[in-house]
Amino acid sequence: MDVAIHIGIVFAVAFTVTYLMVPVSKKIALRIGAVDYPSNRRVNTRAIPRCGGIALYVGFLAGCAALAAGVQLFDWKLLDFYTLANLNYPLLFLGVSAMFALGLVDDAVQLPAGWKFLGQIVAALIVALSGVSIGCVRLFGDGFTYLGPLDVPLTVAYLVVFVNIINLIDGLDGLAAGIVAISCLAFGFLVLNRGSMTLFAVCMVLLATCLAFLRFNFNPASVFMGDSGALLLGLLVGIISLTGVVRMQSAVVMLVPLTIAGVPVIDTTAAIVRRKHQHKSIGAPDMGHVHHQLLAAGLSQRATVLVLYAVTVCMCAVALFLSTLSGDARIIMTAALVVCGLVLIWLLGIAAPVLRHYYENRGKSGPRKPPQPAEYQKKIK
Repeated sequence: MDVAIHIGIVFAVAFTVTYLMVPVSKKIALRIGAVDYPSNRRVNTRAIPRCGGIALYVGFLAGCAALAAGVQLFDWKLLDFYTLANLNYPLLFLGVSAMFALGLVDDAVQLPAGWKFLGQIVAALIVALSGVSIGCVRLFGDGFTYLGPLDVPLTVAYLVVFVNIINLIDGLDGLAAGIVAISCLAFGFLVLNRGSMTLFAVCMVLLATCLAFLRFNFNPASVFMGDSGALLLGLLVGIISLTGVVRMQSAVVMLVPLTIAGVPVIDTTAAIVRRKHQHKSIGAPDMGHVHHQLLAAGLSQRATVLVLYAVTVCMCAVALFLSTLSGDARIIMTAALVVCGLVLIWLLGIAAPVLRHYYENRGKSGPRKPPQPAEYQKKIK
């Protein structure tokens, strides 16, 4: 009972601070010019401040500070069967803060994609050097394979992938915050099952910040999280998934975090393929994301977000089930998961822009030109 009360306290602190900080973040956004104006790429029809990440950052830190104070000052007993040894918390704080600061600067001045990507690598590197790393994995059988010199580079790559996964899905009111909140519940169950009450508390802190933010961010949104929020949430989800699920687990179980974040993972993969086919930079914006496809199909913003919430819940359920399997059953389930992912890509129309681009340009050579209307083509003939 005491543990439940302690978790409730840190949840309440994170929720309350985030809630109170959202109006403050809106004022800061207006002061520094971090505002999203309507355009052909955006679905908002009015100017909206985009520094909600400030509220997420302060709220998350407040919840973690309450957790640390409870353990250090009030002798809270959080049972942990699994912890990271020799974790450098000041360095970890620096890495998380660096990622948030990078996003905040981008919200205000729109950094070039190359510089932003470099900044993500630096922030993720600081986190990896703090002690948050993959370490070793169990590829086959009961033996562990230590990554050695590859540990830090692979950890950085893992974290940067999660950062961009969440950043790319942040395209509709409440979408990214809601997906992260649902993912936190799944990760919370997994880490609790592994025996880490501290990590479970951190999951609840992140859940609380997302729920408080959704009060202002769900359609019709009065504030956007911006890159300051998206990069922060992506990094935190990556850290939690890495420390709570991936580290020292089997190669198949490493798919669990990607399955939990299934919607943004599939959408990001499709975006990379789509932009490569269109000879664009991976960081170039477009209107081919899954939420754009659902909007084009006639769904409202709210309906689109709720559909993607439901898909995320289903993916989380599959991931939790996958984590309980072993041996051949786990391999079969993984194969089935791949098939389901392909079906999902087809049903949601994520691959449509890629296929459309391919068929429009099949058999053609020379400079690429936009397709001309049929009536105009007839006049030419």
